[in-house]
Amino acid sequence: MRVFYLILLFLCLTPVSRVTGARGPSQKEQNAVARMFAPKDEREVSGVIYNAILRRERECDLSRFRLPQTIFFAHYDPLKLVESNPALQYVARYRCAIQNGIVIKVSFEYKPVPVSYNAQLTQAAEKGVKTILKRLRSDYTPEELVCAISDYIAINCRYAYLRDGKTPDMKAGNAYAALVGHRAVCDGYAGAFMLLAQLFGLEVRKVTGVTQPGNVTHAWNLVKVDGKWYHVDVAWNDPSPDKAGYAGHAYLLLSDNAIGSWRGAKEIHASWRKDIPKADSRKYDDAFWRYERRPISFTKMRFQDYEDKIARTSFEDVIREAVKKKGEANVERFGYRKDQLTEKMRQLYPKIGFRYETNEDGVVLSLGRWEGI
Repeated sequence: MRVFYLILLFLCLTPVSRVTGARGPSQKEQNAVARMFAPKDEREVSGVIYNAILRRERECDLSRFRLPQTIFFAHYDPLKLVESNPALQYVARYRCAIQNGIVIKVSFEYKPVPVSYNAQLTQAAEKGVKTILKRLRSDYTPEELVCAISDYIAINCRYAYLRDGKTPDMKAGNAYAALVGHRAVCDGYAGAFMLLAQLFGLEVRKVTGVTQPGNVTHAWNLVKVDGKWYHVDVAWNDPSPDKAGYAGHAYLLLSDNAIGSWRGAKEIHASWRKDIPKADSRKYDDAFWRYERRPISFTKMRFQDYEDKIARTSFEDVIREAVKKKGEANVERFGYRKDQLTEKMRQLYPKIGFRYETNEDGVVLSLGRWEGI
């Protein structure tokens, strides 16, 4: 980040949004929350393993099934069985006891969780659903819902570092960390998004891959909207270090092509698991929300109305409102480089000082910290 000082002066403009009533959780959503920790039928191998993890048992007896180890690892891997339920992603590792090629027992080691884990996560999930619904119009679209879930997590969670402020805290790698502890690494953000999206009936997957440069392991999500799969990376939508009230949207509903390209962060999503669906729709790659750094779902505006408002809002309008509120002006979408912005601001407003932030390409992202107002 580079900081510069300049001078400017101007007035303000206040936008007006339309608000309609929101609804509370439906019976379907309430039932989904109740099923988070519901046991499965133990007549099947998968049910026995799943329920053992649900109860956090140390051992699981599978001797009665006479299950060949090849079948076990191909179809009943415990980590894959709970992958679809982020509420149960607290298995650290497991081991199998095998006799003559038959799996007779599975032993589990768990990540530390509190005794009240189930109750706390259930309460946090219920709060998330209720809050998101309050933020939305009653006739929300799937895109608005996905955005609201991403905004909710970004606003209520921050990236988890150890005391040095640089090393990720890998213990904060599940939905519980994000929704209850309000601090998480990428696995926690992805788990929280998956959990809340499922409670609203969305089809969603967790994606693991690698970012470059650095060859760093990373996690995010795929979500299905109107029959098409799209990438969502809430961890990268959330500013780090955390900025209160901020929620980015550069990594919301992207195609494979877009998620694998540079979109403002210092890294790119270089590769990911090959066993996940393709996201080949580019419908939202350049959507109006790309440069919005505030939780747009909190306005209760229809996305079409919000897009129209942005189209009508000039650079001058954005600056005027920021100065009136003594806040930050998000100007990334205008694409000004520092020299262009310097000249424009000098001509328009010669008597107010400010600082600005640029990205790696020299494009100005924001202005703020006004002086001489």
